[in-house]
Amino acid sequence: MDTHHLPRLHARARRLTRSPQDAEDLCHEVCLAILEREATGGRIDRPLPYMMTALRHAAANRARSVAHETLMEIDFEPQVEDATLACLCAEVLTKLDTLPKSDRALLQRVAFEGVTPSELAEEMGVPVGTIMSRLARARTRLRNVLGITSVF
Repeated sequence: MDTHHLPRLHARARRLTRSPQDAEDLCHEVCLAILEREATGGRIDRPLPYMMTALRHAAANRARSVAHETLMEIDFEPQVEDATLACLCAEVLTKLDTLPKSDRALLQRVAFEGVTPSELAEEMGVPVGTIMSRLARARTRLRNVLGITSVF
């Protein structure tokens, strides 16, 4: 297994999860999957995209299983943090509508539809870096509209 991509894998896993432990677990799952594939004679021509895709799938599977478990343990008593989060989400959606159409469309495709920047770049016929720059500017505009001065 090619280990020089591991720092990027860890960074991406950290962005996909809520805790360092969950990120570490996801990285282990991906590394295990790669090692199993290599052990069975499978060849990976482009390891970094393969790792990132496997990581995204592992995170999605984990989120689905957590959502399923949560549905099984429904608590009918509303929680204050749930109401606060709902209000914040409503505010973000309202402010999203105030952004220029191109920014709004780009953010919606990535956030709500799960389209990756590379898929958008291919679809739009522009380099991935261009999409990443546009996303960064759109996120900055949204933060400004929301009055958020810092990110973590």
